[in-house]
Amino acid sequence: MAHNVNYYVSSYDKIWRDVKYLIEPADLAFANIEAPIDTTKPASSYPSFNMTKKYVIAAIDAGFDVFSLCNNHTNDQYAAGIRETIKTTTELTKEFSQKGRSIYFSGLKTSEQAQFTYNIINRNGWKIIFIPITELLNRPDASELVNYVRPNEKSRLQFIELIKKIKSENECDLFIISVHTAEPEYTRNVTEAQDSFYMNLLENGADIVWANHAHIIKNRKIVSDTRINRDKIIMYANGNTISGQRTKPEFYAHNPNSERDNTGDGLFYKITIQKNNANKSLKLLKAEPLFITTYINTANEYVIKPLNSQFVEYLYSVPRKDWAKYIEKRIKINNKETKDFIIWQ
Repeated sequence: MAHNVNYYVSSYDKIWRDVKYLIEPADLAFANIEAPIDTTKPASSYPSFNMTKKYVIAAIDAGFDVFSLCNNHTNDQYAAGIRETIKTTTELTKEFSQKGRSIYFSGLKTSEQAQFTYNIINRNGWKIIFIPITELLNRPDASELVNYVRPNEKSRLQFIELIKKIKSENECDLFIISVHTAEPEYTRNVTEAQDSFYMNLLENGADIVWANHAHIIKNRKIVSDTRINRDKIIMYANGNTISGQRTKPEFYAHNPNSERDNTGDGLFYKITIQKNNANKSLKLLKAEPLFITTYINTANEYVIKPLNSQFVEYLYSVPRKDWAKYIEKRIKINNKETKDFIIWQ
């Protein structure tokens, strides 16, 4: 995300500098761009976001490859903003292709009659399908230009039929769905309706369901389907990577677990998967939750740091004792309140 405070940095690359080593080595790194990218208008913050092209380029340079453009803020700048976002991301795809780098965007449609957009990614001998959807839009305008699935049984079942159709027409090794979900923000609870929908997606062809919208880190579920010998994953919410929602950390709270404190942390979920072409099996070799946090440096710049003991040691050495003690508490909170669960079917 990009609130006003996120633009007050000497270089956008600085935002990602200390976590680039976590992103760049991945074969594919995925992110959600929660704003239009309309270069005909100035940058803007809540409630009607607009992001600059350079801000997105910094994330690409940090190592992200695949982007969802599909969320509740997608149409903040109306239909014109959606069309400009398509134009901007098409330009970015071409610019980076000329540099020998493949990047991918999807979630927006060029016309009301067009089908949902998705990416087919061929990387290192894998064929991967990625499709993002949103169940929320902050305004009704131009919903026909977005991969929009209303959060009701009829619309969800129609989407599942689309998933089946896409998969039948495109045999793939891995099918990934991003769901910007219709559930309350700032809570770690997962509604029964959402969990049922995600499990239904796994049952009908998806291998990874990556949910977002809550601005807070939630649990992860690993589903080992012994019937077809495939491991599947649900990420219920990975919090924020970069945002300006935590402007006043509660340094002196015994338990800084407020709504806004939680929005300052995020999760890179690093997964290693092995496929077997002979029997179409999929095995999860490793799942690593890598916690990150938005840090406000002495120049009042919002940058991302690893949420770990090394960062705490750095803060004590600077010295920024208030931040050091705060980050120690945030590490404990995230380790205590978010887990990986494994179930077998």
